[in-house]
Amino acid sequence: MRVLTYIYNADTAAEHVDRVLERLEARDEDLEYQNVAAAENRDDAVREATFAIRESVRIGRGPGELYDDEGSPDFSAGALITQAPTGRRTIHVGTEALEALDTDTPDSPR
Repeated sequence: MRVLTYIYNADTAAEHVDRVLERLEARDEDLEYQNVAAAENRDDAVREATFAIRESVRIGRGPGELYDDEGSPDFSAGALITQAPTGRRTIHVGTEALEALDTDTPDSPR
């Protein structure tokens, strides 16, 4: 699997987000990090992150864990977007990102 993007909010990040970031830094591949808290314009950052999620989902709405009780985007749990060799994209939300990185061995096809 190839990691494309990791979207998160460092200001309100869940406990596992730092571990995901550490594992991603150890990988030998280029990927995009989107920390919505670090952006100059938060609204633009949330819009770009939401677009990346929608682009990966294509049909339907993104995972419910990425929205707060009012239905607004909330990237505290973190979202890892990966791509299989077939081109299919998968979104791993929260601790699922850790699980995906743990099961992706160096010998796995990318």
